Amino acid sequence: MLALALNVPALAPTVAPMRPAVASSSVRMGVESMEGISVETANKVFDPYGLSKLGGEETLAFFRHAEIKHGRVAMAAMTGFLFHINGIHFSGDLSPTFGVSFDALSKMGPFDAWNAIPLLGQMQIIFTIGCLEHASESLNPDGHYTKGGTPGDLKFLKNFWDLPGFTKKLSAAQLAEKRESELKNGRLAMIGVMSIVSALAVPGSVPLLANAPKLTGIAFALPFSSF
Repeated sequence: MLALALNVPALAPTVAPMRPAVASSSVRMGVESMEGISVETANKVFDPYGLSKLGGEETLAFFRHAEIKHGRVAMAAMTGFLFHINGIHFSGDLSPTFGVSFDALSKMGPFDAWNAIPLLGQMQIIFTIGCLEHASESLNPDGHYTKGGTPGDLKFLKNFWDLPGFTKKLSAAQLAEKRESELKNGRLAMIGVMSIVSALAVPGSVPLLANAPKLTGIAFALPFSSF
């Protein structure tokens, strides 16, 4: 989320050793040629703290992959939240064994709903996330994104995320436009998630979300809160 807050194409808590000035200049050129620099920042690199200069090309690729990945997670979270606040949910029980119904979860705050999911259900969700993380880090046939691969590349998992084959019909220019849209929407979604967490943690901190009926309960949840 920090990467989005600063609207920098590459941020992460890990800081690689500084390279010589020549390498830094090369990295700067790399940042300026990356997708995601547009009219929102006057077509310039928005990097007031110089975070894009922390390390070399591999560090920059790591930061970009982190930005894309967290943007995708945030978009999924915001989509789920929009369903939640509009009362759209499955019928029946999530867990007949523990008596947890989808309707009951829909009436809770977002993190209270997570805490109400039985442990085995939480483990299934986190296991799926872990499998996708492992695939993006270790299974790309084109190589790791810091070793010549492309940050955020999941083309080898198209059978998972693009079953209808929408991307097969797009030209190179259209694909580039879609990638930039993904970056921008991911950044906006990260701001949205941070706003929700802030509104829950500090009431009134986000005026537009003040007294929102579905923003109730705790402001965070542990991965295995049912354990």
